[in-house]
Amino acid sequence: MVRTVRSMEEEARVRLVSGAGLDEALADPALLETLEGPTVERVIAWAADGGRRVLVVGLEDRGRIALALAKAGLFVTVVEPDESLHEPVKVAADQAKCGIRLNFYASDYMKREFASSGFDVAVFYSALSRYNEPVVVLRKAAREVRAGGRVFARVRVRPPVGGIRKVLARFPAVEKAAALAGARVADLASRLPGVAAVASLQDAAALAEECAEVFKVETVERRHVIAPFVAWLARRNPAAALLLPAALRADAAILGIPGASAAAAYVHLWGTKELGLGRTFRVV
Repeated sequence: MVRTVRSMEEEARVRLVSGAGLDEALADPALLETLEGPTVERVIAWAADGGRRVLVVGLEDRGRIALALAKAGLFVTVVEPDESLHEPVKVAADQAKCGIRLNFYASDYMKREFASSGFDVAVFYSALSRYNEPVVVLRKAAREVRAGGRVFARVRVRPPVGGIRKVLARFPAVEKAAALAGARVADLASRLPGVAAVASLQDAAALAEECAEVFKVETVERRHVIAPFVAWLARRNPAAALLLPAALRADAAILGIPGASAAAAYVHLWGTKELGLGRTFRVV
């Protein structure tokens, strides 16, 4: 994929959006494991099977994916502007004697150029939601991933907040936990994990369509309705963590209802880069 004048103009418009899409709960190892453990392990296995050179953008998982891939013998390039997140991963990698396979850049990914087709796999675990134009970010990644390479993106999207309020109203324990944490379920629109303005987030269906223009999207998965809110509460009131397993079960039940997938707060995109880009994908 050649870098054109148009692509350069698009990339110049991309900005990191302060606070948008950040998942505070991922900073807590126990909450990360409960909320995202199976997904993280799946990403690790999927990336390890995709090649030797991996691009990891963002360390909101506190480096769990990057470290596991380095331990598996892959060469991992990490791009994360917050340098304070680098050091714990470097220390853990040195202790595991795999530090030589990790390369860190303390910069905005959009400000850092890499060689065309230089990676076999690109992983955007939560990082895309930090950008005002995430699809342009993926276009850049498509240029830097080889043909046949893999791309994974976990993206915070805009759910219908009114519908989620109705769902939360059916769980009095969540309202109680919110009160203990100094929040109200009624304030959900402004209290979603790390998101100041829900309206600024991508629409899930539109995002999937746009991504299909960039790489072949094999699978689109919708994840979570109320669990991220409960995890956010647990960062303020540890007792709320006890509600998280029930919230995850409720989310699975809700998203299993035909037509209810639009209520999901996250979209997972699993895809491959092909010379002839496809537009076919399935939603689960």
